[in-house]
Amino acid sequence: MQEVIREAQGGRAEAFEVLVEHYGPNIYRLAAAIVGPDEARDIAQETFIAAWRDLPGLRDPDRFEPWLRRILVNRSRNALRSRQRRPTISLSVPGPADHLAGAVDFRDAADARQALDGAFATLSGDQRAVIALHYGADLSISEAAASMGIRAGTAKSRLNAALRRLRAAVEGQS
Repeated sequence: MQEVIREAQGGRAEAFEVLVEHYGPNIYRLAAAIVGPDEARDIAQETFIAAWRDLPGLRDPDRFEPWLRRILVNRSRNALRSRQRRPTISLSVPGPADHLAGAVDFRDAADARQALDGAFATLSGDQRAVIALHYGADLSISEAAASMGIRAGTAKSRLNAALRRLRAAVEGQS
């Protein structure tokens, strides 16, 4: 893959397309884990646009994947900060499922998912990123820290704080 990266660094668009096809699914999943599925496609696209623009400056092609993840994390942080500045409107409209009897298992799972989504929404962008990198992308704490541009101890601290916050939010919903 290093040869393809070098070709893309030289401006060969076809080589960069190979990189997008190879890394695209993982970048999208990671974006969805951090910013949610509604914005994931845009964040992934912004990540690859920035990577194409900045690729000639990448010194070590062996570090392409962590470099790409770092771009994604930074784009995700920016999107989450921007989202906090915009007011959000949430409308709850009763649907036909509200009147169904015997759907307890489904409704319990939906309630649990809603509680977890709500708890996840209370996390900072950095906390979301470290959870997504560590648990979603299955990276070690050190690899997650490198992707975020922080020290491993800082990543551990943010992960611990995020997990405490998630537990408290979910337990508070019980």
